[in-house]
Amino acid sequence: MKRSTIRSLGRLLPGRVRERAKRHFLRQSIDQVKTRFTLEESPSAIVCRVDDALSFSAPIACKNDLVHYTTSFEGRAEFAALSDAATSQGGVLFDVGAHCGLISALWCAAKPRNRVFSFEPSPALVRRLAEIRELNHFDDRMNINQIGIGESNGTAGMLMDPASGFVQSRHFDHTMWSVPESIEVAIESIEAASVRLKVIPDFIKLDIEGYEYEAIKGSASFLSQHRPAIFLELHLNYLEQRKLSPKTVVERLQQCGYSFFTYGGTELKEADVYGAPLAIFHVVAK
Repeated sequence: MKRSTIRSLGRLLPGRVRERAKRHFLRQSIDQVKTRFTLEESPSAIVCRVDDALSFSAPIACKNDLVHYTTSFEGRAEFAALSDAATSQGGVLFDVGAHCGLISALWCAAKPRNRVFSFEPSPALVRRLAEIRELNHFDDRMNINQIGIGESNGTAGMLMDPASGFVQSRHFDHTMWSVPESIEVAIESIEAASVRLKVIPDFIKLDIEGYEYEAIKGSASFLSQHRPAIFLELHLNYLEQRKLSPKTVVERLQQCGYSFFTYGGTELKEADVYGAPLAIFHVVAK
């Protein structure tokens, strides 16, 4: 059964039933989180503390996004997994689809030697990234690139929501608050970015709204050679709307030598990933 059919049938169910079903399937990729997050708000900023081990500040405009990461089932799992990787191993993170910079900030805050290269095509969100960098005095440890990651170097026409600054390759259903604006986006492959920046990432966070197909395809040889761990938000619904196969994305990573795990470390079969009935599947490839 196609995911679009499942979603249509799901809308007929009571909200509580839908939420229980979602959590049931999310547990294939997300485990219960014991990490403690606390938020402290002032008129101009909000401080996020993680297990009293690390903290960072964000502009008050990031509050809704930060609340998602610290209170929602899937948000907490992602933040906890990245926090653990940043503190236990650390190194260089390519934050691809950095949005307003919360994961970039978390990574830099975890260890003084950690560095992050943030890739975000939205001019509005790049300004937010600069704000969070300045607020935390991360300086050159947080390198901001107004670039989209894709298959090869060039440009691509995309759409931006003026209300949120959110950028997508096309207007997917129920994703933008206002009439989208067309923008021209500079595109670079992961491999080309690595060469330009003269750094090889230890980790990649990849959340680019169905454009993960191009990002992985364009740097398959680089990923095979260097095998950075990938925190992947696989947009099964957007890929299918683009007439692209989620199975192809998963198999391409497998061909690069990757296996698949939940955020908590439980190994997954490839079919568990691309065959999930969810719109989005969170997976760690390593």
